Amino acid sequence: MLLETLERINRLRQEAMSNPEFIEMAKEHEATLKHVEQEFEPKRSRRHATKHKNKSLADIYQQSDFGSNPSGVQH
Repeated sequence: MLLETLERINRLRQEAMSNPEFIEMAKEHEATLKHVEQEFEPKRSRRHATKHKNKSLADIYQQSDFGSNPSGVQH
């Protein structure tokens, strides 16, 4: 049964590949798919490599005020 199905599918595939109308429709379909993929797929952008100075946490939070220190102990 499986062998018969595979033979039938192969025969139909060969008939389709010998049909010029089918080939033309397949090419049109392929072009449409490429157009749709380009139009609706999100744009991929690369971030430009920039050299950033590695900042320490002390540098980052230097301007921040975290409130009062009731114990008065410096960490």
